[in-house]
Amino acid sequence: MHHLKLDSPTPRAAIAADAPATVAAAREVAEQGGNAVDIVVAAALAATLAEALMCSLGGSGFLMLRRSDGGMELIDGADVVPSGDRRQGQAWTVDIPYGEGIRLRAGPASVAVPGLLHCLETAWRRHGRLPWETLVAPALSLARRGCPVGVTTARWLALAGERLFSRQDASRGCFLPAGRPLRTGERLELPGMADSLALIAREGAAALYGGALGARWADCLAECGGLVTLADLQSYRAQVRTPLLLETAGFQLALNPAPAVGGEALAQLIRSLEGSLIAQATVASAAWVRAQLQAQQRLLHWRRRQRRWLRGPGSTTQISVVTGEGELASLTLSNGYGSGITIPGTGIACNNSLGEPELNPRGFLRAPVGSRLISNMAPCVARHADGRLLAFGSPGASRITTALAQFWSGYALAGLDPQQAMALPRLHLDQSDPAGNADDGATDGNEPTQTVLLCEPGLALEEAGLLRRQRWHLQRFDQLDMVFGGIKLALRQADGSLLALADQRRQGSVAVIG
Repeated sequence: MHHLKLDSPTPRAAIAADAPATVAAAREVAEQGGNAVDIVVAAALAATLAEALMCSLGGSGFLMLRRSDGGMELIDGADVVPSGDRRQGQAWTVDIPYGEGIRLRAGPASVAVPGLLHCLETAWRRHGRLPWETLVAPALSLARRGCPVGVTTARWLALAGERLFSRQDASRGCFLPAGRPLRTGERLELPGMADSLALIAREGAAALYGGALGARWADCLAECGGLVTLADLQSYRAQVRTPLLLETAGFQLALNPAPAVGGEALAQLIRSLEGSLIAQATVASAAWVRAQLQAQQRLLHWRRRQRRWLRGPGSTTQISVVTGEGELASLTLSNGYGSGITIPGTGIACNNSLGEPELNPRGFLRAPVGSRLISNMAPCVARHADGRLLAFGSPGASRITTALAQFWSGYALAGLDPQQAMALPRLHLDQSDPAGNADDGATDGNEPTQTVLLCEPGLALEEAGLLRRQRWHLQRFDQLDMVFGGIKLALRQADGSLLALADQRRQGSVAVIG
């Protein structure tokens, strides 16, 4: 697989991601003359090792792009419901003490048809500049030498490692090799991943979507009670979509369109916040808190009407890129919470998208075969009339949209500089089913019975006056926390200078090149 490599100087670029190894891969490709698509593809492939479990070649992704000519598109790499015999499916219930608490299904029958690799190759085929093998090379090198475990991955393993990854030999060998979860700085080695990436370098996404990797994937899941077949992989296609556009505060903001719900949810929050005159409020003040909570209440009402109780996926990460040429790339990628299944001999950990109740409102294994699973992921790009260009997004399950809306209200509506807006304390209003939400039966759209308010320190909650009038379960955090996302921002300022910022709620790593 080859694209023509252009003889050109190293482009100027700003990159924001979670792990240093992800940014190192992006830098390596940028310094070889890669454009924004090349850079984000190389970073994403490396992230499947450097940010393992936050994302995977066995997971999903949504990539928002802006070309240097101003054209924009969204490449939808959502997971798809497989066609295997559901009567033979094997899954189990797992409770994870994350945020307000999560109950989900893991195991082979929770694995959906993955979309990330097809999404990345589709972007490269449409807009890439460098050879495909060049983009795979940094990840392949990382796989061969092993990768240090990052802060975010170690935190997730400490919470969920024993619960999710202890049942299968291949997963234990990758993530609990010494009988306990890997810790920050220890070396992650994924047996077979180097061979998988070498095959992907030669054959591209076809290696997984019908080739030798796909055959191994399908055989493994068939043996242990999974539902993804080789035919499912062969038929998978990433979809190119027109972004949802929102005019806000002098910006044109491009958002993830339907069938994903993250973009529309973010648009509703921003419209509500604009209508509240939040620009006149002191940030974190009582008026600010009231505006944020009222906007989130309206969003909950909309979700109730739409019957979309969307909190997952949780193990998610974000990569943002801007170049001096005016290209933007914002990629949100996920492996769900993890199924606990790793395909032996490949190093590829599988998603549990079928096992997340919020992504399957009809009930476990009741979604139609071939349908794309709904998503709260909301990669964004924005252009201002003064020449500013932004690529940004966040992990964080349902906190994705509220985190981005609070950042946007600080930066675009209240006029803070981007670093100040990113550091604002956050709050999040959500609804849950206290009785547990991993039921096998179909749902009727009325399950959430408890409203939960999560909040970081520094917000004038009591002064806002809403707590006295609402029956909300309040959960306070004593510091800024990864539950509230981890925004990654790449920005070209009006004067042409480049800036990259990474929210320190997660590990965060940035680079500005040239």
